Amino acid sequence: MARVLVTVGMGPWPFDRLVEAVAPLCAAHEVFVQTGTSTVTPPCPYAAFLPLDDLRERLAAADVVITHAGNTVRLVQRLGRVPVAVAREAARGEMGNDHQVAYLREEERSGRVVAVWEVADLPAVVDAHPERQRRLVAERQLPRAVDGARLADTLDALCARLVR
Repeated sequence: MARVLVTVGMGPWPFDRLVEAVAPLCAAHEVFVQTGTSTVTPPCPYAAFLPLDDLRERLAAADVVITHAGNTVRLVQRLGRVPVAVAREAARGEMGNDHQVAYLREEERSGRVVAVWEVADLPAVVDAHPERQRRLVAERQLPRAVDGARLADTLDALCARLVR
């Protein structure tokens, strides 16, 4: 039984397709779902939104992270792990455009994410993830953690140039 975290992000767009798809996972694994504005209630523990510290704790504790193709992809990668990602699609009313589809295709090409294009595949993807993640982490360089002080210095310098 894997500890699975599912997160759809903090934006205004519901991601009902992904939240609905976790039902079989809830029966087989220990699953927590951050549902956002989704209108679907999963059959496992969930919360609409999580404070960032709580989300980070859950990301670190999860064996498998399933996320929308957004910022959480990088958070998981910076933990030295490989996220499972599902792109929100404009044609389904899940986003205003298909930037997540384009982003996920690029990440998939790099081999730093497990892209899921059919949510019905999630149970098989989760079952195979530990071995797949082990292999991908060994083969591919994931983005390194960001040095907060260095980032702050860079942003300060950029702001100083822009304000002049």
